[in-house]
Amino acid sequence: MKQTLFALACAVLPVTTVLAEPTLSGRIFMVANYVDGEFKDDNTNDDMADDRRQNSDVNGDTFEIESHKSYIGLQGDEPITANTDVIYELQYDIAVDGESRTFDSRSTYLGLANDNYGTLRVGKYFSPIDMINNVAVTQGFWDNLGTTSLSEDTRPVQALNMVDAPPRVPDSISWISPKFNDLPVEVALMYAASEVFSDSGNNDDDGYGGYITYGQDGLVASIGYDKDIDIIGDLVRGTLTYDMSNITDVPVTLGALYQRADYDNRSEKEKGFVLSASLKLSNFSRPASIYAQYNDATNLDGRDDADSNQFVIGGQYDIKENIIAHAYAGINKGKNVQGVSGSDTTDTDSDNVVFGSGDTEIIAIGGGLQYYF
Repeated sequence: MKQTLFALACAVLPVTTVLAEPTLSGRIFMVANYVDGEFKDDNTNDDMADDRRQNSDVNGDTFEIESHKSYIGLQGDEPITANTDVIYELQYDIAVDGESRTFDSRSTYLGLANDNYGTLRVGKYFSPIDMINNVAVTQGFWDNLGTTSLSEDTRPVQALNMVDAPPRVPDSISWISPKFNDLPVEVALMYAASEVFSDSGNNDDDGYGGYITYGQDGLVASIGYDKDIDIIGDLVRGTLTYDMSNITDVPVTLGALYQRADYDNRSEKEKGFVLSASLKLSNFSRPASIYAQYNDATNLDGRDDADSNQFVIGGQYDIKENIIAHAYAGINKGKNVQGVSGSDTTDTDSDNVVFGSGDTEIIAIGGGLQYYF
């Protein structure tokens, strides 16, 4: 009996000792912002019934403390052949400011990584459009692509921009190519299942998309497309960045992004662009940089003549490799923007949201501390 137990232990031991332990990692990013906002209701939203349109002018300011995209997670890999690994990640939002947004899932997937055939992930992961956005450099309050209409979820006055990718795409299969014989080209594909039964025999709500990107000698150029992933409709995004230090002594990186969104349920195509510049500073004992970024969008949310523009300046200082200080200031203006602009607290009905159409202006100054572990 003792010999049997000893033999069993010897058989199990080599397996258990080679198991790779998962890595615990995460980020805490706390910011403090002074925000001054104004919404002028012009009461001309033809999409709203007359009895739902109410004057809802807003003019005020606030000081806020926010946990910005903080998260915690486990990730790891396990070799199963000489050139293939099982990979996995479980990542969740954490609301360090104490608000109730803790443990919403972010990247959560199981996959395979092969040296010859690329990387396959199944679960919840970045959309192809999101993976090629290396142009937007703003942080904290102004890391805000994706809000196209007014909503009462956060504040009546909001900084509005072109549509962006969702935080992650659930029920998806994504593939990223390996390097093609040292060519500086990468390709990715994604399929997102709607998981809705249909008697028509097809899955019209399923999404798909991909990107191709080229990177060499400081130049990175990408184009991505998706259908019914980021929006119900078609989304095309092109990006271009160039590190000028390859041809000059100035360590500045320039970026440009152009995007077009064609919503299935809207009459107009939303169009937008982003221009950015980031300059590394050499007269500090630790890495530091400053940046400027301009955003412009027309026909927000696919609505005619609903536009916005935004200008932000900021900078960061690496106290340590994993501890980064941020500061920023910016202004965002919206014209003829539409949606939920607030709530009528005097209304005794349960449905007391206030719909509006008008112009917005929001100014925010702030900064924060980012810690990686």
